[in-house]
This record gives sequence, structure tokens and C-alpha cells, in this order.
Amino acid sequence: MKTLTKTITAYSFNELDEFTREDAKTCILERERLLEFFTEDIKETLKSDFGLFHLNTYYSLSSCQGDGLCLYGKITFHELFDNVKFKQIAFKGIHHKQIQSVYDELQNIDFTHKSRYYHANSVSIEEDIYNPTDKQMSIIEKIVANVKSWYFTFCREWEKRGYVFFYEISDELTEIISVENDYLFTKKGKLINRNEYLELSA
Repeated sequence: MKTLTKTITAYSFNELDEFTREDAKTCILERERLLEFFTEDIKETLKSDFGLFHLNTYYSLSSCQGDGLCLYGKITFHELFDNVKFKQIAFKGIHHKQIQSVYDELQNIDFTHKSRYYHANSVSIEEDIYNPTDKQMSIIEKIVANVKSWYFTFCREWEKRGYVFFYEISDELTEIISVENDYLFTKKGKLINRNEYLELSA
């Protein structure tokens, strides 16, 4: 019986040349920028910045046809009428008395995904109403228009953030991540699985 060992030379990120660093950065992005992290960032922003707890997200960010980002779920009655953070958006340009007049008529605003794609236009946004008059319906339509305007702006902004999150990283941040996680690379910039090797003393 024979025991064979394999030796590989490992490099820290700052030891790689300029071109090989790009491959190393791609490896780090694939390891560190996980889908669930980006999804959680979106959901936390919806909660903290807008007080919305019932919206989730689909996205496809591969620079292909049909790519984009959308939200699905609903904005509830209480998130519309009792939520200071979102009221300013939903009721922009609408008088207080008009808001009060639809209080018992507008239940939710529903976001329903209706496509195999995940861009903003793949979702229909419709009001869930009780029995409004024509005048009340006109006010509700203005509210929904405000919500749609916010929705498309939000999706465009987070689509741009998504491309940055998944595909861009600086040398400085890659170096920090590599040092913190004790990452090492091959001469060609591939991430080394340190569990497969026994480090030899210098």
C-alpha cells in the first residue's frame, strides 16, 4: 500500500495579479452574495422604511430577456390607513376627508404575479373593495395609482441594486472578506477548499 499526497501553492488575494483577481472576485461573489441575503435585504427595507410586512419578491438578474424584479403579496388595510410611513405615499394629493370617505370601502391592495417572468410588469396590482360609489371609486383609483408609482420606482431601484450586489465588488472589499474568512486561491484565482489540503509549515 502506498500513501500519495498532493501539494498545491495557495495565494492570498493581494498576491494575485490584476487579471487573476477578477476571477477570484467572481468566486467570492458566488460564495458570499447569496440569493437569500438579497431577498432578506428587500423584505427588511419594506418593513423598516415603509411599514409593509406582507410583500415578498421574485427576481431574475441575469441580463436576459424578461429579467427584472417584482413584488407580490398585498398591502393590507392597516398598512394603508394606520401606517404613518406608507400613508404619505398612498394618499399623496388626496384630501383627508376623501381618505375618510373610502375608509370602509378599500380593504387591501393585492399584488398578483401572472407571468413566467419576474420583471415589474409581470404583476397585476388591484384594489380589494367592498361596495364603493362612483365618487369613492375615483378616490380609490387615485390611491392605487400612487401605490403603483411607488411600486415601479421601488422595483427599478432594487433591480439596479441587485446587479451591483451579485456582479460587482471592489478589490478592497474582496481583500477584507478574504482575510476575515481565511480564503486562499490557486494561481488562476480559483477558491481553494482548505478541507482538502493539509497546510505544510514554511
